[in-house]
Amino acid sequence: MNEQALQILEITPGMGVPGGVVSIRCRGFRPGLPSEARVLVGSLDASLVSASADLVIVRLPDNPQAIGLSLDVAGRQSPLHSFSLASTLADGLHPVGNPVVAPDGSLITTISGSRGQQVPQPLIRVTREGQKQPYGCEIMNPTGLAFGPDGQLYISSRSEGVVYRYMNFESLEPVAENLGVCCGIAFDSEGRLYAGDRTGKIHRIGKNGCREEFAELEPSISAYHLAFDPQDCIYVTGPTVSVRDALYRIDPEGKVSVVVSGLARPQGIAFGPDGSLWIAASYGGKKGAFKYIPESGRLEHCVAAPTLVGLAMAGEDIFFVDNNTVYWLRNGLSSRRLE
Repeated sequence: MNEQALQILEITPGMGVPGGVVSIRCRGFRPGLPSEARVLVGSLDASLVSASADLVIVRLPDNPQAIGLSLDVAGRQSPLHSFSLASTLADGLHPVGNPVVAPDGSLITTISGSRGQQVPQPLIRVTREGQKQPYGCEIMNPTGLAFGPDGQLYISSRSEGVVYRYMNFESLEPVAENLGVCCGIAFDSEGRLYAGDRTGKIHRIGKNGCREEFAELEPSISAYHLAFDPQDCIYVTGPTVSVRDALYRIDPEGKVSVVVSGLARPQGIAFGPDGSLWIAASYGGKKGAFKYIPESGRLEHCVAAPTLVGLAMAGEDIFFVDNNTVYWLRNGLSSRRLE
């Protein structure tokens, strides 16, 4: 009898970060040969979580050279199946929210430290080659990062309750104070700054630094993360003590609505070029990044990853961060458009 053809039919999701878990629908796998039945990510073995002849679940290794996955059973190898695996860009960091992409294409993130800890060089620029270049700004616990309409970088300090403007990456200027445990920040289409106080408030800040309470949410045990859509609605995530957290939408008048419930530890968010909102979270027993499609309300698991705290997008590239590492998925969006 001829052996069944060894073949990968589908990998779900189709993108991943090292340490993420993906499901592989296949034909001809033989898990009864534990030392000879392998899943290869490039030339490296993925760690088997569970396996049957037609479904294999694996944990992804770190292999920047990989361009796909294949099965190997006793030296017999399946055709390569395409898969987008992020590579490690830099580690030894401490991001607590979304990184930001600078105008020169580099990434800016943090070594934030524990609350009340003054890190000597808390702001880090990471080049596309993975070089880490620290900035010597004296800010305690930098958390939220955003470029303003003036082209300057704005930084929130969750310890000080202040948002600073980092003028030309040379000097810090406070632009708003008394913001509680200030974390996520974002600008609307009119250039107004919004800041999340994780004790339960979203503040709107005028150009003169005056603040007003714009909306009230459930307090977060970690941080709020903010992103604006083209209609100037703010989307907000923030982990709470609940195991079923929400994605909130706040309209321009400050009305709060829940658009997704049942998320576990939702953190960084960012809008993709197709208008979908990407969320670092867990949902339905799966971890990584999810896409929320506002038009349909659909939530799609798009990236397998361990616990992420933030993400950022630049053209077709996606950057992910956990509490230590920046990952880069090059051209990750080019073949992953919504249908």
